[in-house]
Amino acid sequence: MTPDFHQYFTLFARISKKIHANSDTRDILACIVENITRIMAAKGSIFWLLNTQKECIETKIFHGFDYQSLMQTDYATLMTIFGHHEKDCVVIPDARNDERIPDLERLGKRKINSVTGLFFDIAGPYTGLLAVYFMGSRTLFDHELELVTALGEQGAIALEKAIGYDQKTMDIYQKIVEGFALAIDARDRVTHGHSRRVATLSRLTARQMGLTETMVKNIFHAGILHDIGKIGTRDTVLERLGHLTPGEMKQIRQHPVLGADILLPLTFFNDMAPIIRHHHERFDGSGYPDGIKGENIPLGARILAVCDVFETMTSGRPGIPAKDLSSAVSKLKHGVGTLFDPAVVQAFFAVIQAHPEALEIHESVDDILDMLRQNMAELALGNRLEKQTARLFPPGF
Repeated sequence: MTPDFHQYFTLFARISKKIHANSDTRDILACIVENITRIMAAKGSIFWLLNTQKECIETKIFHGFDYQSLMQTDYATLMTIFGHHEKDCVVIPDARNDERIPDLERLGKRKINSVTGLFFDIAGPYTGLLAVYFMGSRTLFDHELELVTALGEQGAIALEKAIGYDQKTMDIYQKIVEGFALAIDARDRVTHGHSRRVATLSRLTARQMGLTETMVKNIFHAGILHDIGKIGTRDTVLERLGHLTPGEMKQIRQHPVLGADILLPLTFFNDMAPIIRHHHERFDGSGYPDGIKGENIPLGARILAVCDVFETMTSGRPGIPAKDLSSAVSKLKHGVGTLFDPAVVQAFFAVIQAHPEALEIHESVDDILDMLRQNMAELALGNRLEKQTARLFPPGF
């Protein structure tokens, strides 16, 4: 194929102009795949936006023949076909007989013979994947590959710009929502600062447990927001949290559900909503709102549960005096395996030893360090014995 460099340059300039004019991203990607298909005399082209962190396809744009064997595949299949980032360019010379490509459309698979795939780095966890497919045996010439790569990179730039804008918008919304949550705390001098302290302790505990930074961040923000469902609760009820009527207790027990419902329409809080909904569940299933137990409770919620209870005990509530550090630690230990996840409590005790300043308690922790070490040793031993027992006496023995 004879290269038409004037046509290439004109197209490249047109797409660049669209990007800098903040045109619709899908329109830019549609323009790219349409022109690649046309200029390369291809059967079709597809551009995917992949989220490598969540391992999912965020969006896809195609032009030409609807090649179901690629169009209908999921993230894992795409990674199997193209081998994520192992090569910048992946060529499949015989798509009809390649076992990696699912036979979702026999006729379509017969029509397509060769496929070229290219990966493009995008901000954060995002990656672009562009596939161009042909009826006959076709390998792109160097100048063609350069053009397809340049156009694919333009698509990546457009997506990165759009994602960057979305991230700024998300950050603004997140600050606004978290501002409301902190304002709820400030309605009462006793609970003032409660959510911030719970969030800090939860973040330290999550890190102690070796969770990823993304999970740590989500758990921290869930800690800030965990009581946002109280936004509709009357001040007179919040002021008497230790002495509520059955009706008021039923009302207050709805705050995890209301909190999750408030956040669900805001997609950037999707990972936090389940943590907030379940932070009052208990390890033995005696909690609320759903009565789930054990590892069915999201790990973030199990972490929040320990930190929330501890902060409440050490701060006190109207009519309920604050406990000293030693008593609060003993209460947590007493709830291991029933109210709380043993692994979370063990990690939390390690946090107390390593970061006593995070407790914001004006008393010396030196006197209870030995007790903490002993408690942690007992918890570790208990965990080992429990696992050994499970191996010796499996369910149904």
